[in-house]
Amino acid sequence: MVDWKADSQTRFWLSEELQHRGQETLLLGFDAYDPADETSRFGMIRLWGRYLGLAIKGIKATRKGDTIIHWNFVAGAMGAFLCRVFFIKRKLIALNMIAHRKGFLNAVLRKLVYNTAFGNKNLRVSVNDEQLAAQYAQQFRFPVNRMFVLHDAYDDNYKQAAYSETGGYVFTGGDAFRDWEGLIRCAEELPAMQFIGVARKKNFPEGKKWPENLRMYFDTPQAQFYELLENSRIVFLPLNSTAPCGLIVMIRAALLSKPVIITHTPSTRNYVEEGVSGRLTRINDIADMKRALTELDTSPEQRKQFALNLKEHITRNFSTRNNAAIIDRVIREQRSNTAKP
Repeated sequence: MVDWKADSQTRFWLSEELQHRGQETLLLGFDAYDPADETSRFGMIRLWGRYLGLAIKGIKATRKGDTIIHWNFVAGAMGAFLCRVFFIKRKLIALNMIAHRKGFLNAVLRKLVYNTAFGNKNLRVSVNDEQLAAQYAQQFRFPVNRMFVLHDAYDDNYKQAAYSETGGYVFTGGDAFRDWEGLIRCAEELPAMQFIGVARKKNFPEGKKWPENLRMYFDTPQAQFYELLENSRIVFLPLNSTAPCGLIVMIRAALLSKPVIITHTPSTRNYVEEGVSGRLTRINDIADMKRALTELDTSPEQRKQFALNLKEHITRNFSTRNNAAIIDRVIREQRSNTAKP
């Protein structure tokens, strides 16, 4: 189950890799999808309705004993919730659990749904790091032995490029949990450097001004987003959450042979080795971010070395083929350990 529009002609690496391992698969997704839904609060409500519809579609398309794999964790949690409440026997795998800080009401509702869903013994959940498994197990009363680590991987469809000294600006971009206040402070205090930022308008500090050496774009198409990234000299990803975020942008930057500065979190440290394949800065630490930007901006040798080392590490260790093998193993373990919902 994928959280985009899919039909009989849609290709998806996980479905194809599982077929190569002898699994019979069916790919289902949204009947309709509007990327603009992610740019407003009303659109996000509509998107959550689609997640619920996706969960119901997966249940209707399967029978007892089948495994439903949800690419979107929220839809997977909804599916596990429905199966437990209505005594529906399905095996479920919900990928990439992320639990960022939420407002009080949102957090209470999420905990209600998640705790009910996690009572479904047929549910398996992937997390991006072992430390997150322990954290979420305690937060949501979910057994660690029903979690497994699945790192974000690069897709063969992602564009790759050799290293070159192109672009004269620092690129910062992403959907959520970017430290935009930190970016603005860095730009203000490093006036000789040029910055470009790409943000969701709804996630950007309302009424916030930025200096002339920072050019901001909002709600851009994906093609323009990655074109701006590709033409940059440095990719700078300051994050304001220790939960998984920024990983796909970081991976795609690495494949384009861009040197990366990113916030140190349990997830990012699996990809970037400090001082070897990039810089890991302390969360919300302006001085540390400025120091990393200045050092990398003034060292062509370091930029090249970081870019080459990160690209090699990711292409060697974070392939979709490796991830499919892990998911295939979990499917087979579920089948051999049938449990009551």
